Amino acid sequence: MKNKTLRSTQKLLVLSSENLTIHPDARTAFMVWQQHRLPLRRPQLAGLDDYYRPALRLCMLDRDSYQFFNNFARIDEVMRFEDSWRQPCLIALESRHDIKRLAWCEVLSLSRFAGVNHPALFQAIYQNASKQLICELMGVPRLTVSNYCHFAGISQSSYEYQQCKVACDETLLGLPKNMNWMNGRHG
Repeated sequence: MKNKTLRSTQKLLVLSSENLTIHPDARTAFMVWQQHRLPLRRPQLAGLDDYYRPALRLCMLDRDSYQFFNNFARIDEVMRFEDSWRQPCLIALESRHDIKRLAWCEVLSLSRFAGVNHPALFQAIYQNASKQLICELMGVPRLTVSNYCHFAGISQSSYEYQQCKVACDETLLGLPKNMNWMNGRHG
């Protein structure tokens, strides 16, 4: 039997919440990314010609529905500011392993931003991701605080200081984690 070469296709799509969802294999990474991302202002690309915008990599769910699995910040911008503009998209064949790798790369890239809460990010990665996958992406034999700090480009003492500072701030505030009392709801 002759091998068929399967190719990705390129399309210009107007994306909305009706035709775009998160890929199930990237959902956990996306949730971690949303919790730990920083509110950065990025250049608006809405005025660019369709062909000059960065291409979004998607999987096809059915004829008119697609799933995203990486480039979370760009997808966020498209959904918030460019929902009526055509976006260049590369419709890729589904590779669950590669989708997981790309999704967790998005989360790991947060470690490079100044202002990120490194202890909380490390804990979220440690609790939600495959240790083997994260070690592979970070290029380390084991997922430890020391290896995370080296990957993130911070000293372990900075990590520990931030960890203690957050713990002290929470103790000083003394507010309960459940804030339903503010809405008049009790219990």
